[in-house]
Amino acid sequence: MTTHHPEPALGTAGLHVRTDIPGDWDDWIGRSPVTLRRRWISLAEGRIPGGARTFGLSGPDGDRVALVGGVMEAPTGHVRFDPQRVLSGGSVADGVVADGPHPWKGLPADDLFPSCVLMGPNYESAPAGPGSRDPRVLRAYLEALLDWCREQGMRSVSALFLRPDYPEFLEVLRAAGFSVVPMVDRSDMDVTWDDLDGYIAGLRRNQRFAVRREMREIAARGIEIVERPIADEEPDLIPLRAQLVTKYGGVPDPKREADSFRHLRDHFGPENVWIVEARKEGALLSFTMLVRDGDQWTALMSGTDYEHPDASFTYFATMFYRPAELAPAQGITTIAYGLGTVQAKRLRGCTVSTLSAAGLLLDRSD
Repeated sequence: MTTHHPEPALGTAGLHVRTDIPGDWDDWIGRSPVTLRRRWISLAEGRIPGGARTFGLSGPDGDRVALVGGVMEAPTGHVRFDPQRVLSGGSVADGVVADGPHPWKGLPADDLFPSCVLMGPNYESAPAGPGSRDPRVLRAYLEALLDWCREQGMRSVSALFLRPDYPEFLEVLRAAGFSVVPMVDRSDMDVTWDDLDGYIAGLRRNQRFAVRREMREIAARGIEIVERPIADEEPDLIPLRAQLVTKYGGVPDPKREADSFRHLRDHFGPENVWIVEARKEGALLSFTMLVRDGDQWTALMSGTDYEHPDASFTYFATMFYRPAELAPAQGITTIAYGLGTVQAKRLRGCTVSTLSAAGLLLDRSD
């Protein structure tokens, strides 16, 4: 990363806190998780109060390590993004830190806020940069970050959605006094087969029979599973999204959905945003949106017409079976399926890993 920055560094010397994402960020982070790239942060930065910031440790040749996060002035109550709720046990019913422990249980908001929250806005977090796996650099980073937080009047520091494949950072957090607890499970599918038969052969015996039975039923009912690039407008997808949002207790927002589709098309290019859809006699029954970044697909959105009697046969076909069939020829090595419905994803070939949450109360006398 270059040493020129459009905004002046803030706070403690050695720690850069920026509200912009440097133009060379993607090259600098190297082989970090794809959702830590610039366009992914832009896609979801509104999930972080005040917008995303980067907290970076500078060195003689530029920044050595950085994490994405923000500053929360007060609790929001969000089931996954509010560190007070997450670490106090308030999200257990939603499967977040479901088994504990809950280190912030019973603590009032005044003891925790304002709070510095390290969080990638796309449900996974990790240190980025050339020092991301160097314990010495990570210790220096955390020391500089905590100094900055105390100077700014922060009362706590937390980190959410921490990936397990960066154990060096988890160990540095524990050594600094952070409570580190299991937060949520995520699912990813490693593409190790050459065709659909190879994918099915890798499933459990009972699941192999179930998949072939579902596919026969789809064909017998005259349902077509096809794929295409995202179009300029996607009016057929919006009603299905509305049904999904309503099913899980949300309020549908057609404009927001349309804006999201346009943002994805504009930022990733239509050639990298594909819709796998199930149709019968022209009617859309289900869809899954796959966003490509390098050799990874992310299953980012889906929708189903729950009112159509044939739709129940199509969700898994658009979400798993057709993407698994297409992936090898497209050079895809991983399909990221994210959070939720862990058992269904595991049965269909996903590997499940546990993301962690961490929290530290700062001594106000410091």
